[in-house]
Amino acid sequence: MARPRTFDEDRLLTGAMHVFRRRGFAASSVRDLEEATGMTSGSLYNSYRDKRGLFEAASAHYNRTVLARRIADHA
Repeated sequence: MARPRTFDEDRLLTGAMHVFRRRGFAASSVRDLEEATGMTSGSLYNSYRDKRGLFEAASAHYNRTVLARRIADHA
């Protein structure tokens, strides 16, 4: 049985989203992501499998929080 997550996922994904947005996927290091999210690389990998999984989750978070609001504002 998997342990429940004990971190603020919105905060983590926002931090990762900003790193990927500023640096791009390839230039974003695991250390950059650790610093932005406050989580260790092991915790990030346990939660998102790999950097690509975190990128995909951060992209979905961006779509839900930023793009959806902008679309609603302009609709």
